[in-house]
Amino acid sequence: MELRELVSFYHVARLHSVSKAARTLELGQPTVTTHLRKLEDEFGITLFDRIKRPIQLTSEGVILLELVTPVVTAIDTLKTQMDYSERRGSFVVGAYQDLVMHHLPKGIQGFREEFPDVRIRLMARAYSSLIQLVKSGELDMAFCSPPPPDEVALEFTELFKYNIVLMTPPGHSLMERHPIQLQDIAEWPLILNGPESLTRSKVEQALKSQGISYDVVLAMDDTESIKRYVEIGMGLAITADFTLHEEDHDKLGVARLDHIFAGSVIGVCTLRGKFLGRAVRAFIDTMSAQLRDYHAELWAWGDQMEGAGEPASAGFKHSGGS
Repeated sequence: MELRELVSFYHVARLHSVSKAARTLELGQPTVTTHLRKLEDEFGITLFDRIKRPIQLTSEGVILLELVTPVVTAIDTLKTQMDYSERRGSFVVGAYQDLVMHHLPKGIQGFREEFPDVRIRLMARAYSSLIQLVKSGELDMAFCSPPPPDEVALEFTELFKYNIVLMTPPGHSLMERHPIQLQDIAEWPLILNGPESLTRSKVEQALKSQGISYDVVLAMDDTESIKRYVEIGMGLAITADFTLHEEDHDKLGVARLDHIFAGSVIGVCTLRGKFLGRAVRAFIDTMSAQLRDYHAELWAWGDQMEGAGEPASAGFKHSGGS
């Protein structure tokens, strides 16, 4: 005997109909009929008088219903309480500063409309900190780049791809070079993300592997601040293109560096095997839907700007073979 068989019996007895019980339970009618037959076979009794319409309980069926009702109603109460609890819980989310500021707000707003009693703590951190906080369990999830291959305790689901780009002040001479080489960039003062940044790590690794001297005159964790200092001419920046926005078109020169740096992805990172409640799963689904189309829209817009005849120094362009 299985619990689901008792649940099917309870609803058939309550509704006096196999078909109505099947709809209530979101099961096929043959499945409910099978549940009833198994109970009757196991107890060696007849539970329903199927000649009468609507079907009626036999005397044995009445006894079983009295015994089963407290069990089924207790299960329903448990489900209701668990659902209520999950809708009033809390969780902790980590993400890059740029995602927190520009890409998560709309999704969080939509999530709050569905789960108004759930409380979210949102932490803006660089890559290495996010990975460590997910591993330690302090974060329920992080929106970031993939964890290192040897981090087998972590799971990662890709959301969108991104490329590494060069940012220059408007009208900078480098924007006229095709392709822009890393040596050319290193001749200018550099403004990079902080030392925990994955993008900065890639940039410095590429520079060192080619034996290129470079000068990082300013390091900041906030890419919006980096843009401002690039705009006023303090240096050039190399960063991820998901930090770009439409208003940057008139303030910066931007070129993709696909011929120098391989593209990467942003996704959601979680601890393998960690239980994720209904609200957490719903949050991941909401944010995934919000983020998945962003990258394509960004470069579709940039290509439209070029197609409209905008000078490369005032907008986005590809540099090299991509």
